[in-house]
Amino acid sequence: MVQMDDVSGQGTTQAFMWSINSPATMALQVPLGLAKELQQNVTAFWAGDELHAAKWLTEFQRAEGAWEICIEALRPGPLPSCDEELVQEFCAQTLARLARSFASRHHLSVQHAQRDLLAALLEQHVAGQRTVWKQLALALTCAYLWTGTWVPPSRGYGELPEQVRRELLTLPVDLLFCDRALPLDDPRLRQAAAVALLEACGTAFEELLLADGDDAACLASVGAWLGALRRALRLMPACDATKPLQALAGHGVLLLSRAHAKPAESAEIALQLARWQQLVCNDDLATMLGPILSSIFDGAAPDDCQSLLPLLADLSAGCWPRAALGDFAVDWQGLAESAMAILRIAVGSCVSEGNEDSSTEVADAEAAFAVWERFAVTVQDGTQAAAATLDNMLEEDDDSGRTRPEKRSRMREEKNWRASPEQIAQCEALPQLFVGFSTVLLELMKMPLGPIDIEALRVLWKLRAAAEAALGAWARLLGKTQNWMEIAFAPLQQVCLVVSASGEDDFLGDEVWRDVEVALWLSACLARSARSEDNPAQAPASAVLELQIAMDSAPEPWKTWVCAAASSLAGSAVGELCTRLIVWMLERPPSASFAPEYMELTELPYTESLAQLCSQLPAGSAHIALGERLATLAFAERPSVAMHEQTVKAQSFMLRAMRHAMGGDAALLCNGLSQGVLPPLCKAVEAEAQSASHESEPQWFATRILFATLQAALPPVESPSMDPLHPALVLWKEHWSYVDAALMQWPQSPETEQPAVAAIEAITAAAQALPLCLPDVVSLLARSAAKHEMPDLELNALRAVSNGVRCPPMNAGQSADIVAGAISSAVEAELSQQAELLESPSTLAAFFQLLSDAVRPSPLGTAGAGPCADQLRPKMLERCALMGRCLALVPLGLQDCTSESATASMLRFMGNLVGNEEKLPKNAPHRAFVVAMLPELCASLCHALATLQHLTALDEGLVAAAELLLRLASALPEELPAALSAGIGQSHVSAWSGGQLQRHIGNRASYPKQTDWLEEFQQIVCELQREHRKVSH
Repeated sequence: MVQMDDVSGQGTTQAFMWSINSPATMALQVPLGLAKELQQNVTAFWAGDELHAAKWLTEFQRAEGAWEICIEALRPGPLPSCDEELVQEFCAQTLARLARSFASRHHLSVQHAQRDLLAALLEQHVAGQRTVWKQLALALTCAYLWTGTWVPPSRGYGELPEQVRRELLTLPVDLLFCDRALPLDDPRLRQAAAVALLEACGTAFEELLLADGDDAACLASVGAWLGALRRALRLMPACDATKPLQALAGHGVLLLSRAHAKPAESAEIALQLARWQQLVCNDDLATMLGPILSSIFDGAAPDDCQSLLPLLADLSAGCWPRAALGDFAVDWQGLAESAMAILRIAVGSCVSEGNEDSSTEVADAEAAFAVWERFAVTVQDGTQAAAATLDNMLEEDDDSGRTRPEKRSRMREEKNWRASPEQIAQCEALPQLFVGFSTVLLELMKMPLGPIDIEALRVLWKLRAAAEAALGAWARLLGKTQNWMEIAFAPLQQVCLVVSASGEDDFLGDEVWRDVEVALWLSACLARSARSEDNPAQAPASAVLELQIAMDSAPEPWKTWVCAAASSLAGSAVGELCTRLIVWMLERPPSASFAPEYMELTELPYTESLAQLCSQLPAGSAHIALGERLATLAFAERPSVAMHEQTVKAQSFMLRAMRHAMGGDAALLCNGLSQGVLPPLCKAVEAEAQSASHESEPQWFATRILFATLQAALPPVESPSMDPLHPALVLWKEHWSYVDAALMQWPQSPETEQPAVAAIEAITAAAQALPLCLPDVVSLLARSAAKHEMPDLELNALRAVSNGVRCPPMNAGQSADIVAGAISSAVEAELSQQAELLESPSTLAAFFQLLSDAVRPSPLGTAGAGPCADQLRPKMLERCALMGRCLALVPLGLQDCTSESATASMLRFMGNLVGNEEKLPKNAPHRAFVVAMLPELCASLCHALATLQHLTALDEGLVAAAELLLRLASALPEELPAALSAGIGQSHVSAWSGGQLQRHIGNRASYPKQTDWLEEFQQIVCELQREHRKVSH
């Protein structure tokens, strides 16, 4: 065997010789001639023979003796020839790959010797190829972590070069807490790695911050270390969480200088420090974080805006709100100024010349507004909401269905924070912050001057929508106190004073009207979220009547814009003020503006406000004149330039307002529609149907209005009617032929899928408001699904209808029979065209989403929460042949599935089909075909876990896969192990990785939280995919 120097002084040569010749590893003898073939195939691969040589090299990496041959090839150190360099590069990569399973590859008695041998090889190659020493550093780090002996590289005589030391410091955090993480399935190894990181953090910070050269890479490594240390502390509840902060503080001066010089690159450090508040939020953290934030934001340039937004988002979810309420000693005012500065930059980039249609700039501005929204939400709800997200993804129950107590001694409890209502009410910082934020909004959200640019206005409307969400969160936070109302609506009061102080003959310039319009807009956003009935006369909406004379005399285009903003504010009115404002709005419809083409911006908010006002009219009394006026506006003819994407939606709101105006008198409403509105509308629909076949893109405008009108006639969803003589039911039956034709006869628009979209929306609402329509609705949807090749709309609608059946008033058993029959009919139709179904990811997703919900059981410990009060599931399971065919489709659909939604829906279907019983009863109708298909299902699942990249994200697909495995383990404990082993064998991953997956499923009860188990499951899936990629390529 190879003779090697004892570099480590620990008997490396003897240990290495013993490891190869020991009985435990005798099977790993190097095949004769394999080393020679290695050189030939590496040379051939780089010469262009990728097909044959690549296959041989892949098989070599899995061959017995590959580790020893690679050690031998690297033993001489860097070699001079090009062919030899290529071989050494490949051998280093092979060692790095094999070292990921270091513990299973080497017997426990020789692991330390093999580790030391890797260390010796690294020393030999530090002056050679960069690729070689980097791969050897990776292999060595894996070996250290698998043996629980990682330590930072030593300094002094014979020390490694700086770039190698930095690599060795960066690798452990990459291999422990990210998608490259080693699958350390032994808790003792994870604990040892966590201890090693905590003990070495001072050395790591010093080495990385003092390193010359690439400052950005060093700063990124410091941030990665902080993130890894925070995760390591979760495994060590008794450890002092401030120790890493104190270690970093020892290099504070250097860190601050680098943060000021490279603010964007330093943002990750500050972000990781901000997340430390989940563990400890005290003076040590504040002392570190405050100066770093100041250095970053003081040194930031406008181009750094995008890089700093994630940092601000994290700060707004914890440290910044805590600071504003006096619970954390950082400069909350400085953070607010930085957030406002970045908001100005982001919005300015959107509205600057040449950037009107840039989605990237708009996205940055929306993120900047979201920072302020997150701040307000965190103050009100605390930090526990975000922390609980993963906890809700999987049920926190043990196999018996009982909630299992947390084993808190094994895992550090992350601290959540929530301010008390008294703290919020007494906090002086919050009003100051709101005034600053709203002042910036009044500046940035003003209408542009000069010629009207529709594209610029569309961008402004998008920005206002994002700002409105933030304003709504602040309005809900600060409440309805008199002090808050004065602060919030001070801009509105100011413009009212300016306008009222001017005489009738005074000319108000553009700047004044800009101020009036933006103040009305901001006040409308706040008032809708803080609507109060305490004092309607003093409500902000009363300002509309105060300004009406001035607005009517405003020049265009300002009259249009201020009236539109005033209409939005009017929608916040309450009490008797509503009637006056309804009259005011009806006299100033958007159609009367100077430019009907701008109705795409003004009509929908106007009709929403009008519907809101009409909903507050006195119940039980009909306002016939008002209803007629609303009907006239809703069905008035309009020029083509006034048509827009939201036209039908706006008219739907107008019809809703008309329904409210009728005071809930269904007979009066339906009679009016039947006699005055529907006859001419039906004629227009028939004309559209005749011409649609000759049009490439029919709009179906009248048809969409017809269905919206029928929908407006429905009783409220919260009060469904079972009366067979209900006027709305009679009206629907009279016009059902139009709905049927829209789905079964008339051609659909290739772009919008109208009129099917409008018809399905209407009948879905009808099934809930008029349950007696259920048989007709589901029958039509099933027939339409059978008629169309890709019936996504119909399948999704069937799912919505089946989930929305109310029992009572409907009989659960009868409803389940009706729905199950329709679903079965639609499913049969799709299975008859299986090839087309598999080629359409969206249809496949809709198909299995429908099935998944149809067999969904109630959560453990509950009853009646499934569709049709739990009666639909047994009706579907009785159809054994049909369910078996659907289950047989899963392996075909999962194979190479690129759709995240389709993958998740198939996995969810299998999980729901199995159910959540502790053990599947022998007499369960679906047990036989589930057990029969279990090996094939496990094979397809393992293949999906090993190949579908979207399953590596902690998202619905991965959660569905985890839930399926846990349900199978509980329901079929005897059958699953063998089926899963066979599936792993077919997925081209090592037996070691497959064994890890099996052990992890069996060890679910040992994890204190389901989310901890899920995170470990994610790392195992990443490892499966990593192995499969290497085998495949």
